[in-house]
Amino acid sequence: MVKWKTDFSKFVITSNFERRGWQEFDSSTSDDWDIYWANITTVRQLFSSESTTQLRNGQLINHFPNHYELTRKDLLVKNVKRYRRQAHKSGLTDVPQIIPSTFVLPQEYAIFVEEFRKQRNSTTYILKPHSKAQGKGIFLINKLSQVRQRAEGGEPPVIPSTAGVAGSNYLGS
Repeated sequence: MVKWKTDFSKFVITSNFERRGWQEFDSSTSDDWDIYWANITTVRQLFSSESTTQLRNGQLINHFPNHYELTRKDLLVKNVKRYRRQAHKSGLTDVPQIIPSTFVLPQEYAIFVEEFRKQRNSTTYILKPHSKAQGKGIFLINKLSQVRQRAEGGEPPVIPSTAGVAGSNYLGS
């Protein structure tokens, strides 16, 4: 029997657990659960340097410490670029390029403009704010003037896309 607990009530989560016949575990004093669906604040507290909490073998939690290093596009790009640099320094030369050219604005705006002008406006770029999800705030651009109009003071990464639809060729461009 799978035992689960949560620190917030989301119908889509709890109903799916119950539909599977899993048992809700409702005790804050014991750690005899299999799945813990927790909000980010709880996960930060569980894994803080002051906490002695450790997951047992077989326990699952829906977030992990520093998950945003992979889930935020701008931080994912930073980490993949760092990995590629470290791999090349270690002598690995066959590291695949898994992310299209990406620029974090406004920090890399000059580099972006240089690359944009090399393409001679033949590429469509995806402008995505780092702090939004589920497609909110994403725009397709093919002119430099559109970057200034859409950025609105944020720091969105800009990802080239050879397709006219956001995301269809995200890794293939």
